[in-house]
Amino acid sequence: MDTSAPWRAIETPESTQPEPPPQRLRLDSSRLLLVAIGFLVALSIAAALLVAGQQGGQVEVVSGAASSSSADVTASRAPAATQPMLVVEVSGAVVRPGVYSLPVGSRVADAIAAAGGYSADVDPRLAEAQLNLAAKLVDAQLIHVPRRGEAGAASPGTGSVAGAVESAGPIDLNTATAAQLDTLPGVGPVTAQKIISAREQQPFRSVDDLVTRKIVPASTLAKFRAMVTVG
Repeated sequence: MDTSAPWRAIETPESTQPEPPPQRLRLDSSRLLLVAIGFLVALSIAAALLVAGQQGGQVEVVSGAASSSSADVTASRAPAATQPMLVVEVSGAVVRPGVYSLPVGSRVADAIAAAGGYSADVDPRLAEAQLNLAAKLVDAQLIHVPRRGEAGAASPGTGSVAGAVESAGPIDLNTATAAQLDTLPGVGPVTAQKIISAREQQPFRSVDDLVTRKIVPASTLAKFRAMVTVG
């Protein structure tokens, strides 16, 4: 120690004291490193989720396409169901008289429609009286649509017209059988049974009782009014 310069004894310890370590700098670097690692982890997770979502969407689309394709192949290989048919003949006042094949369960109206419908020479009054358009067809049946000037009675034989009027005269509502009532235009088995049940409760006093007692509507009665009576 230089005793000749006492001020040096004070300055020397300060100059020889070591500098503190850069702890703050190290702390900041550690934080930056942790932030960077966290960012990379988050980015990796987000990328993984995105890829997984895209792959999942692709799998669903492919699965749907495969299911649709399989269904199409199955449908194309499945044999077509054969629907039972019946054969009938349509004659008289229709556009195209002839023999037609129709599905089982078809009605007289379907057969007439297959023949092109009524022609210009149809007798509307006789057609309405003779034909029950709602009657079901049977195999080998003849449906004859009357022309103007033809007799009112239906042709006899196995293929007689469905719903044809018998030549015996009007049908008595109080004594007619269910089969006779079923021949009336617009009257089927259900309505025929309603007529029989109603007359058993109370005999009909007039033809209009069918309407007033709500058995058939007035429009249906108009179709066969001239074909029935009350005895």
